[in-house]
This record gives sequence, structure tokens and C-alpha cells, in this order.
Amino acid sequence: MDLKECENRFAILDLMARYTLAVDAHDPEGWAATFTEDGIFQNETTQIIGREKIAAYARIHAKLGTRHITASPLFTITEDGLGAHGQCTTVVTVATQKGYRVIMTGLYRDTLVKQNGEWLIQRRCADAQPLSDDPHYPVLTSDPDTREYVTILLDAWKDLSVPV
Repeated sequence: MDLKECENRFAILDLMARYTLAVDAHDPEGWAATFTEDGIFQNETTQIIGREKIAAYARIHAKLGTRHITASPLFTITEDGLGAHGQCTTVVTVATQKGYRVIMTGLYRDTLVKQNGEWLIQRRCADAQPLSDDPHYPVLTSDPDTREYVTILLDAWKDLSVPV
């Protein structure tokens, strides 16, 4: 691994940290700034496109006080050093009157680009972890202690997104 590849890998790790820390610090504009101007945040069927709408979605997270733990980032950088593809795991928690609760675990699948010397997220696909024995079970809304929080996020997602 040469010095340039090391620099790119560290910069990508910094991008992943900025993403998580911005949304958890309730900084919607900072969170949206980790995406390209036309960046895409998507799930299996719909996508939120552009920094403005991504920031609007982050404002909902800020109201709920969610916290994100992102781990195991693994990225492959393109030969020209201007793009990367990879993934990392995520756990999203929320503080409730009954204590801390996990509202989602899953996988981020990412396409990154380097623009003006800065790594940014071009597309982030968030795949919620399904039940292994029943992948269509609505696990995101099944916990009565977190259903209210998740429903708020799902409603915001529905309002801001378009079909893939």
C-alpha cells in the first residue's frame, strides 16, 4: 500500500466519522455536507436525493435524539483514486423513558467520490437487518418501546423520498 492509498483510506475513515458525529451532534447541515450536492440516501425501495432533503431528514433525527454507531468500514478505492465502494455496519439507538433502546441494526453500502480533494458520499444505501427466518416481518416497528420513534423517521422518509 502506497502513501496516497493510505491517505485516501484515512480520509474515508474521517468521512465516516464526520457522518456519524454530525447526525449525533444534531448538525443537519454538517451531516448533509458529507454527501455530494446530488447525493443519495436510500433504502431498498426509495431514496432521498440532494443535500437539502438529506438535511431535512437529519432534522427529524435531531428531534428524536438518535445515536449512531458505525463500525467495520471496508472500502475499495478505484485505481484512479477518485472513487470508492464499500460498506460498514450500523446500530441506531434512542434514549427513552425506559432506558436506551436499539431502533435499528443494519448495513450501509456506499459509493464515494473524491471532489476537490475531499471524499464525499455519492450514494448510501441503508439496509435494515431483517429477521433471518422471516425477512418480510416489520422488525423496525415491532418493538412497542421504539415504534413511536421509528414511525416518525419512516414518515419523514416517506415525505422526502422518491422511488428508486
